[in-house]
This record gives sequence, structure tokens and C-alpha cells, in this order.
Amino acid sequence: MNRREFIKTGTGAFFIAATGRSLGDGAPSNRVRLAIMGCHAKGRGYALAKSTAKMAGLEYAVVCDVDSRARVAAAEMIFSETGVRPRQEKDFRKVLEDPTIDGFVVTTPDHWHAPAANLIMKAGKAVYVEKPCCFCPWEGLRLIETQKETGAVFQMGNQRRSVRAIDEAHARIRAGLIGEPHWAKCWYRTNRKPIGVGKPVAVPEWLDWDLWQGPAPRTEFKDNRIHYNWHWFRRWGTGECGNNAVHFIDDARRALGVGFPEKITSAGGRLYNEGDDWEWFDSQNATWMFPGKKMITWEGSSAIRINQGECMDGCTVYGLEGSVKFIDSMIVHCDPTGREVQRWYVNAADSADRTGAGDPMTVSHVGRFAAAVRAKDPSLAASNVEEGVRTTMMALTANIAQITETTLRLDPEKGSLLSAGEAARLWKRDYEPGWEMV
Repeated sequence: MNRREFIKTGTGAFFIAATGRSLGDGAPSNRVRLAIMGCHAKGRGYALAKSTAKMAGLEYAVVCDVDSRARVAAAEMIFSETGVRPRQEKDFRKVLEDPTIDGFVVTTPDHWHAPAANLIMKAGKAVYVEKPCCFCPWEGLRLIETQKETGAVFQMGNQRRSVRAIDEAHARIRAGLIGEPHWAKCWYRTNRKPIGVGKPVAVPEWLDWDLWQGPAPRTEFKDNRIHYNWHWFRRWGTGECGNNAVHFIDDARRALGVGFPEKITSAGGRLYNEGDDWEWFDSQNATWMFPGKKMITWEGSSAIRINQGECMDGCTVYGLEGSVKFIDSMIVHCDPTGREVQRWYVNAADSADRTGAGDPMTVSHVGRFAAAVRAKDPSLAASNVEEGVRTTMMALTANIAQITETTLRLDPEKGSLLSAGEAARLWKRDYEPGWEMV
């Protein structure tokens, strides 16, 4: 087994996350210096940095956020964890030309993901961008082009791609564990409360509202927009499908061995808690059909935590010879009668957590990214641009199908849109003038 093959295996991922370096990179000074964009204390960026700040060979050198309080809090947290105080910047573009920065971690609201990643790759730097990696399908296809043009390391933050037990389960499915799978059922269930009706208020002194909006068309500031409710506005978020379906429809796509879908349908709507500002769906049933008579379904329930004896979210893959269920804590293999045959636990040891951090999946996933950056090898990324975009586009196309109340059709080889009408308009977003993604 050569060096590249070793790193791509679960054992290689373990080595990388445990040591903070890839094989052959022996110098302790060979550090990966990152800037993190979006680091509010209650958000993903802060949690990611806290989980990985102590990793050997990794340094968060700059924290970027349009909220001055978030910059200070993140910088102090990293200093307390490592003894090194990162630089603070409001605008990430000031860091793009810094030759000492190897890459960025982008954990902003969804509308920023692709435009930021695009600029970062064009600046010659690596990028780890949280899911969903794009806001509309056109942006995803553009990211693939930019990565090919620049050769930059790109990794999406779907950390289930860096767990040894999950990799082993997928390998066994490919080897025929349950026969050839043709259907995977995914779900997400929670009980989010209404967000009320926002009132126009003065922009807080700690926030640069114009820069927070960035690529999105401008609108007035209201008191129920940030720092989390932006998920439920179509101007900035991608709904529950973009927010949470991505993790397990990615497992489903891996298990079925499929790429882009060829037909997409979706039904549902804002069925509960009507009357607030929530613009996306709180109930959604999406179906993606792929060549070879393969199908993935996802049931999203944001308002009601339906109890069907299953956990909050997951994915079950079906074949004639049995099924495999993926959930957060374990993977369960059942025979055709539904009797459990074996289970794999997704735990700290499986995820190669040698830092003492509380989020071992993230530790392993960031370790894979750091190894790819250190080796300057995009193929070592745990979830490269093609894989990240294919999974993200599943969520985005389901949203378009539901908004338009049509069956969406794609070219499954290229991922391009074959449908016309309103779907074609929604394929690409509107940008604030001057912020167009090119």
C-alpha cells in the first residue's frame, strides 16, 4: 500500500488526526496555518475551532467575523487552549493575500459559503467549507470549475466522511453485505419553535450588517434574523434540507454508489406554526431517482419530533439480503427479516480522537483536511469538491422541486438542469451588485 492509499484508509485517517501530520512530513515546524471565517460562540465555527485548536501541526492564526464580540471571544478561546493569540479581522478578504496563511475554514451562514470558497481558491489557498457547500446549484457547478482551474485543496464539512466505522460499513455494503442496494430512506426530526414576526430595529454597534449580508441582496435589519434564525429565510438559508439532510443523504449516496440524480420530486410546506417569518418548509418529503433504478428519500420534520422508535436523524439502506441503518451513535446491520446481525459503534476511538476534544468526528475530519493541505494534494481531502457538490445539490434541487411544485430533471452525468420555467430561474441566485460569483 503506497502513502496516498494509506492516508485514504481509516487507519490513515487515524494516523493523521492523532499526529497532525501526514507520512513523510516529519518536521514539527511544518504547521498548517488557518484563518477561520465565522466564529460566533453559539455557532459551528467556534465549536470546530475549540475541538481542534490543540491538534499537532495546526494553528488558527486569524479569526474573521463581522460581529466584533465573536472575534474577541473566539480569539480568547483559542489563546486559552493553545497559548497563541490569533489575529482578528472583520473582513476575510484582508487575509486572502497573506502568504503565511495556508487555508480557510468557512463556517458562515449558507449564502456566504460558495462565494467565499471561490475567492479563497482563486487566492491560491485551501478551503474547508461547512455544509451545504453552495447556496444554489449553479454555485456548486462553478466551485467544481474553480477547483479544477486552481488545483486548490477543497473539503466540505460533512464529518461523517472521516469516521472509520462508517467507512468500514460502506466498504462492506460495496462488497455485497446486503446485496445490491436500490433504496435508502433518510430522515430528520426535531421540534423547532416559531421565530415570530421581526421588527425593524437599529443595527447593533457590534455588527457590520452590510458585510454580514455580503453576496445577498440588501434588506433592512430586524430583531429575529441573527444569529441562527437566518436558516429559515430564503435570502440566506437553505432550509432544513440544506441544514441537516446533507449528512445522511451523503451516507445514502455513498451506499448506493450514485452521483447526480436524474429526477427529483418533493412535497410538504410550512404546515405548522403559521403566521411567523419562517419562509422555508417545516415538513418535507423529498425523492431523488438515479440511473440504475436507484432511489433516495428524505423525510424532514422541523416542527414535530415524530417518535417512530428511531433516533432524531439517520439513514437506512435496503437490499434484498438485508439492511444497514446509519445513525449518529452506531451502524446496525439486519438480515432480510429485520433481525439484527451486527452493529458498529461510532465512538471516540473509531474517530481517532487523540486530543481529548469533545467532537471526535470533527477532529478526524479536520485532520484529514490538514493532511491534504500539508501535502498540497486535493485528492487527500475527505470530501472533495465533486463529492460535496453532488450531495449538496440533492438538498438544493429538492427545495427547487418543492417551490415550483414540479418534477425536476437533471443530466445525471453533468448535473446540469434539463427542466425549464421557474426551476431555471432558481438554479442561480440573485447577487448584490459587486458581489457576483465569477
